[in-house]
Amino acid sequence: MIGIKTWSKQTMNQSISLVSTVLNDLEGLQSFFCAMAAQTKLSDEIVIVDGGSTDGSWEFLQSQIALKQCAIVVLQEKGCNVARGRNLAIAQASHDIIVSTDMGCAWEPAWLRSLTQPFCDQPETEVVIGSWGVRPVDLKTPWAKTEWALKGPMQLNATPDSLGISRSIAYKKYVWEAVGGYPEDLTLAADDVVFDALLKKGKFKTVAVSTVLCYWMRHETLSQYCREERRNFMGAGEAAIWRKHFVLVAGRLGWEVIGVVLALVLLAFHANVNAAVVLILVALSVGHRFWRLRPAVQRLRQMGVDQSWWRLVEFEYLTKLYGMWGYAKGYLRGVQHCRDCRQRLWAN
Repeated sequence: MIGIKTWSKQTMNQSISLVSTVLNDLEGLQSFFCAMAAQTKLSDEIVIVDGGSTDGSWEFLQSQIALKQCAIVVLQEKGCNVARGRNLAIAQASHDIIVSTDMGCAWEPAWLRSLTQPFCDQPETEVVIGSWGVRPVDLKTPWAKTEWALKGPMQLNATPDSLGISRSIAYKKYVWEAVGGYPEDLTLAADDVVFDALLKKGKFKTVAVSTVLCYWMRHETLSQYCREERRNFMGAGEAAIWRKHFVLVAGRLGWEVIGVVLALVLLAFHANVNAAVVLILVALSVGHRFWRLRPAVQRLRQMGVDQSWWRLVEFEYLTKLYGMWGYAKGYLRGVQHCRDCRQRLWAN
């Protein structure tokens, strides 16, 4: 964890540092700066850490500094993960209020004002959890629509108890320091989930903005969703969170696959009755899964997507398989390489 100067409640002001990270997302950067320039409340400073982009993102950041339209600080650390990038950005930030967001989002002009207003209205506020959502109009491909149909309206209307995701969250800088920052020993994902858990443990004064003004832009292909699921669950495994979810989901998937193999083995040994029982149990599990997909099929058809059943079944199984594979890999890796994160998260 990088060192920073100590910030305290007594030294606070209401100035804002907006922080983010980027890696090979020139289009996302361009959208970000356009959206931030259109905010009804401008940040006092923008701090962005580049992880070693090769697509022109770093050069674009340099060009934004040259424009001198606002205070912009950019840093580059090749190969740094998202948590390290966030920590570097926050350590470099000059102001007391930290607002975090991610590239690959879209923001209404009132987003920054709405997210930071609680610090003015209630000076004792230490953390503000922002809302976010996915807009159907932004879903351009059948696979993006498949995810939306499967998961239902993808939207968080935040409450103080909601999961604070770093695509839309604000906090005082001393809060970040008090919890030890984002966990840098995770490979890539779940750092903001752990950070939120640390905030909850710290019992900071938290409020929420329930209006959705930040929109999460989704992937286009099935392979991108599979990689995202593997990455997210690998981070969760490294941090040793979501263990019950892993046991339930992996256990059911395993049964549906192993059960068929077991039935075939029983048939090979002429244990027909036992094989039939196993197949019936597998069929019940699969049948329940298909029954649960019916509303999603209807939603997907309403969105004009063909092969609705096939797409949903393929998405359901593949993303879960990738996710559980990632979790198992991450959990084992975390035993040796993520001890600091686990200790901070699970210590009394």
